[in-house]
Amino acid sequence: MIIEAKKAKEIIERSDGVIRIVSHYDADGISSAAIMVKVLTKLKKDFHLSIVKQLSTKLIEELANEEWDVILFLDLGSGQLETIERAMEGRDVIICDHHELKGNAKNIVHINPLLFGINGNISASGVTYILARTILPSDIELSELAIIGAIGDSQLDSIGNEWGLFGLNREILKEGEKSGKIKVSKGLRIWGRYSRPLHKALAYSIDPYIPGITGSESNAVQFLKDIGIEPKDKNGEWRSIKDLSEEEQKKLATEIIVERIRNRHEKPEHIFGDIYELVDREDEFRDANEFATILNACGKMGAPHLAIAICLGNSAVIKEVREIVDKYRKEIGKALDWLHEQIENNKNIRIGEAVYIFGGDAISEHIISNVISSINHSNIFPPEKPLFGFAKADEGVKISARINKSNINLKEIVERAAMECGGEGGGHERAAGATIPDGTEETFISVVENILKSLKNKKDNENINQLGNRKESKVVRSGEKRTKEAGKREKMERKGLVRYFGPK
Repeated sequence: MIIEAKKAKEIIERSDGVIRIVSHYDADGISSAAIMVKVLTKLKKDFHLSIVKQLSTKLIEELANEEWDVILFLDLGSGQLETIERAMEGRDVIICDHHELKGNAKNIVHINPLLFGINGNISASGVTYILARTILPSDIELSELAIIGAIGDSQLDSIGNEWGLFGLNREILKEGEKSGKIKVSKGLRIWGRYSRPLHKALAYSIDPYIPGITGSESNAVQFLKDIGIEPKDKNGEWRSIKDLSEEEQKKLATEIIVERIRNRHEKPEHIFGDIYELVDREDEFRDANEFATILNACGKMGAPHLAIAICLGNSAVIKEVREIVDKYRKEIGKALDWLHEQIENNKNIRIGEAVYIFGGDAISEHIISNVISSINHSNIFPPEKPLFGFAKADEGVKISARINKSNINLKEIVERAAMECGGEGGGHERAAGATIPDGTEETFISVVENILKSLKNKKDNENINQLGNRKESKVVRSGEKRTKEAGKREKMERKGLVRYFGPK
């Protein structure tokens, strides 16, 4: 990775024209973009940044027709290598990504951990940070943005089983602590610990999701009163998580876990974990988890420029950002409420080899991935079945797919099904997505069902073969044992140690 980063460094440093940056619109992509903006600003390079929802063939062709000296793709590009190389032949292209690879490209500088056997423990912002540190070796303060991006990408396995960074992300975290930008502690992973009234923090909690409370402030207030925690202090002011005593925090945690167990959530105790405090920031921007949510909200609500501004420390946009975040979290809470209602009434859901949720207009294309991720961890549906969510999109139908177990490669399934529909898909083994033309949903489902049935039959046959092999091996071993014992007895007879009285 360092060798590839050094190649990218040489290209960037010798550039005297416009450097084009194209990055994804989620927290990981925005953090990646902010890192490169800081690097190029220090190098006094001209650049043009675009934050995009997805990298389509059409967009690649449009970018190829622009005038630029170098182009950097951040948190995207690895799934369209051959298309990019063909469209931008003879020009300098750099990709910093962590998504699954598709195709080959000889003339692209490609920094992706999967090329080097590193899987699931570094995000695109971490990859971009490696490039940044290669260009500016002493600039470890950029690790803060890499950590924010990694946390924002937690649904794609950048976060470990105990809800804490691991692998290369952990090494980047150490540099964040060394720089004085990040402080690590353990605690409740509830959004709004520094800035929001307790009942609002619970009502806006999406990860972890609290059944019956997420999405409803009134239910959150009633919940607190029912468990004996007063939501207001003696002066009538709303309390926040930081205002709770240790005993109250334990009680709150216990009751949230009980609610999650009652609703069969996977790992109901996953309300605890590492808390990453951004030392130089204030209010809700002080918690890295909250900061990542803010970036996601701005990106997916059509205001990525505000997300970049916040990353760069521009406090003038805080009020506008807060309004967007409120709208974003309420939209997700509303979508989750709608979905739970559909589950109770058995509507807009189909179960076959996989589970299919038809969100239509009820779930925005920008939050379908958040909703499907939350439901995927709820254990409402059989955990061994992949989960597919459909939502109407500007370009047709947006699909988000998740699975808890890694014995099925969702990326390959989604890619193939989308291609059969004339759409495009990609992602990771356990988290993938696609966009397909409107009206081709049944074709997509049919392809997915056929693939899953084929994989299931193959697995059944392999199990039967393995069982047969075990029986055959047992017979062979038994025969070998008898032959060995007979040979041993024969030797003993020749030495006069035993006499054989059985039939010859």
